[in-house]
Amino acid sequence: MAVKTIQSVQNALGVLEALAVTQPIGVSALARTTDLDKTAVQRILLTLGDAGWIRQLDTGEWTVTSKALQVGTHYTSGLREAAHPHLVQLQKETDETVVLFAQEGATMVVIDSVDSSQPLRMTVPIGMVVPMRQSATFDAFLPETERAGLPPMRPEPRAATLASVRRLGYFVIDELYPNAIAAGAPVFDRRGVPIATVTVVAPRVRVTKAGAKRFGERVTAVTGRVTEAMSGTRT
Repeated sequence: MAVKTIQSVQNALGVLEALAVTQPIGVSALARTTDLDKTAVQRILLTLGDAGWIRQLDTGEWTVTSKALQVGTHYTSGLREAAHPHLVQLQKETDETVVLFAQEGATMVVIDSVDSSQPLRMTVPIGMVVPMRQSATFDAFLPETERAGLPPMRPEPRAATLASVRRLGYFVIDELYPNAIAAGAPVFDRRGVPIATVTVVAPRVRVTKAGAKRFGERVTAVTGRVTEAMSGTRT
């Protein structure tokens, strides 16, 4: 017999997600946003508030607490903790923003970021989700069966380009964003499966493609150390 889902839990999660996007927000507005009964939304809010996930302001509106962030720190089994000191060191070496993305299905999620100290810098918020496509970036290191399921980009990268990225161990993102250039390399788990990427992101006015390639070489060394820390093996 198929196991059924719990509708009340789905409703509570829907309210929490909607609240995170629209906060601060009151009960009536949130009920309209989620298309749920106002009384049900109020019960959900009180329950989430009692559990510490959200809190009510003096205005009567609701906002999320840091509980989700506390739980999220356990995401990817210590990846953030293992990588963070290396991200800090890489930021000092490059003086550009360094970002840690973790793979989640067909997306990449920012789980850590160390900003450049320069006045003109790129900032990437923690929690940002970027869809993966068939390109010559992180996906180049995925098993071909998994990569084939990603949406294609136009134009599609040539086989020689993919082979070059795999051989070098890093990728450069040069054409995707008009004002930014980036270089990244994958982090692998103990099975040799890519699970994350460390990426240096810089303003295009300051960093050329040649400069990004030099960053790529540095990132590759860093991800090797993070891989070693995650897998307990020498890279």
